[in-house]
Amino acid sequence: MRKNYEGDEAGRCGGCGSRDVLTLQGDPGGLGKCMACGRFQHVETRDWPESELCDDCAYRKGSPERDDPEEWAKLKRIAQDGTAFHCHKGLAFDPATGDYAPPDPATGRATICAGWLRANIAHHRRRERQS
Repeated sequence: MRKNYEGDEAGRCGGCGSRDVLTLQGDPGGLGKCMACGRFQHVETRDWPESELCDDCAYRKGSPERDDPEEWAKLKRIAQDGTAFHCHKGLAFDPATGDYAPPDPATGRATICAGWLRANIAHHRRRERQS
């Protein structure tokens, strides 16, 4: 298991923690490859990922997911029922399939999505006010 870099995540590999991550195509938050362990991932640009939405968060206003009524209803249900929803930044990514590896603390970073966290808190606050 890798060392805890909480509060110092920006630019680190989500697997091994190295800062030797080559950003592909010059996109700071885009696809990158860790030169230390070979892991592909979308590069984390925030030091505290749980504290702010990433640049392409599904919960961000104007996201394709929010613009799709079915997808947005699904995301709202996930936040309301408390099912953990992890940020894709830093998760292992397979460029051939476009799939992310499931979050697993044993193999690297597993950060809760900041947008999901905000939606979950807002849901619980609304329920509290209604009781």
